[in-house]
Amino acid sequence: MTDFEQYQDCLRAKAQLEQKLAAQQAALQAEISDRLALEQSFLQIGTALESASDAVCISDTKGMAIYVNKAFSDLFGYSLAELKSSELPPTLFANPLIAEAILKTVIAGGSWSDEIEMCNRMGHVISVSLRADAIKDYSGTVIGAVGIYTNISDRVVAEAETNRSFALLGATLEASADGILVVDHQGKVVICNQKFADLWHIPQRILTSHNDSQILRFMLNQLEAPQVFTQTVKQLPIHADSFDRVKLKDGRTLECYSQPQRVDGICVGRVWSFRDITERLAAEMALRSSEIKSRKQAQRLEKALSTLKHTQAQLIQTEKMSSLGQLVAGIAHEINNPVNFISGNLAHADSYTENLLDLLNLYRQHYSDPIPEIKAKSEEIDVDFLAEDFLKLIASIKIGAERIQSIVRSLHHFSRTDETGFKPVDIHAGLDSTLMILQNRIKASPEHPEILIVKEYSALPAIECFASQLNQVFMNILVNAIDALEEEGQSRGKWSLVNGQPTWQNGQTKALSIRIQTILLDDCNIAIRIADNGRGIPKSLDAKLFDPFFTTKPVGKGTGLGLSISYQIITEKHGGKLYYISEEGQGTEFVIELPIQQDPDRV
Repeated sequence: MTDFEQYQDCLRAKAQLEQKLAAQQAALQAEISDRLALEQSFLQIGTALESASDAVCISDTKGMAIYVNKAFSDLFGYSLAELKSSELPPTLFANPLIAEAILKTVIAGGSWSDEIEMCNRMGHVISVSLRADAIKDYSGTVIGAVGIYTNISDRVVAEAETNRSFALLGATLEASADGILVVDHQGKVVICNQKFADLWHIPQRILTSHNDSQILRFMLNQLEAPQVFTQTVKQLPIHADSFDRVKLKDGRTLECYSQPQRVDGICVGRVWSFRDITERLAAEMALRSSEIKSRKQAQRLEKALSTLKHTQAQLIQTEKMSSLGQLVAGIAHEINNPVNFISGNLAHADSYTENLLDLLNLYRQHYSDPIPEIKAKSEEIDVDFLAEDFLKLIASIKIGAERIQSIVRSLHHFSRTDETGFKPVDIHAGLDSTLMILQNRIKASPEHPEILIVKEYSALPAIECFASQLNQVFMNILVNAIDALEEEGQSRGKWSLVNGQPTWQNGQTKALSIRIQTILLDDCNIAIRIADNGRGIPKSLDAKLFDPFFTTKPVGKGTGLGLSISYQIITEKHGGKLYYISEEGQGTEFVIELPIQQDPDRV
């Protein structure tokens, strides 16, 4: 081989070497680039792992940790160095057998996932969700394992609390005396208690089937009016409570109450409560019937008591008036006899007196110069004055006797003990006789000044009535009026001497008065109005004034029977009306309305 050929071979070898070196440099550059990219990827992965919220641990095929992220150290309290220590590594698994099972599964190339309990550095048990996977090389050989740990302690606690709440709810539902049914917003059954099944007699096979439509259909089949209940439920506003009663075909009555269940203001379902009220309704009906009977019995007893009170009051007053009438009649009779004797002899005394005076005058005419003894006696007794005054004395006695006779007639007229039944009566005579009896209370006394009686009588026909009872009414009303005026007088006036004479001084200028007015209302009725100008009757007494035994007078002065008896006499005995008109400070007026002729059925 020539030198040139050798040179050519060297050049070719050099070119080949340079080409191979260039290729090696290119490959090396590519490998460097790939390594840089891989290192960048590892850096990014490491950053991601360090930033992850879940704990990550990479271990070799023997289970020794070769990497843990920050979340792992925070969760369990161990650093990588502590886990790789030559001493006995800490046991993180609460159950070591589970750790062996996990490692065995992963080294075999599989994956493992479950929720387990682990322990941290302080020995506290932590609930975690663990997923472990095998790490393989390019040839598929397992070279390690990676575990991702998620702390689920809060969730486990929440689930435990939820389960506890559900257990309490279940116990509460079962302890309830009502049947409870919970449905969601679509009307599907969520839960119900055993009482609900018992109330609706739902078979266990239907209850455990969880077939909503079958359960609801079974309920509707037991109702007397299922269409009405269904329509009511459909028209029920989603956010409204409901209350209803439904009748079942077996005769029972159920009380139904429902309430919507809301979460964050959104209706998620409805709770129904059912209660059997059949026995309660029967008891209520029995109680209501008993109450009605008791009320009627009480009304009858009250009416009987009221009748008894009225009868008692009437008997007392009737006996009182009967005794008073007999007493008045007896007094009038006893007074009448001596008065008639006096009145009958006054005429003779008057005649005898005139005769004696005429004889005396004749003696004086014919014997003008009597003996000294007669003349001295005449001057001593003043015969002229005696003759003049004796006639006046006889006239005064006659007036007194007539006055006593008038009083006796008024007493007879007031008592009317000799009359029974309805008789035509002059009302004015009854009023006048009553006023005559009350004269001692009308004239001035230390208790009150004189009471002025104002009579405004109209022309009235005779009235059919019980005269003595009607006089009793006049007496009661007039006595009440006088009592009221006495109170008025005592509060406003006093006795004092005026010009040496005792005089009643009234603090007010108005005179105490009673006005008696009679009116012919129409052809069939009359009215008697008796009014005083006293203090009046308070409105608070309106409902009690005619009650038996009610009185505003002090003990011992009034029985409380006067107005009650008067009301009965006018309304029940005579078919009339008795009412009053009063204004405090202005006086009181009692109005009596009577028919002129009595109804024959009443008589």
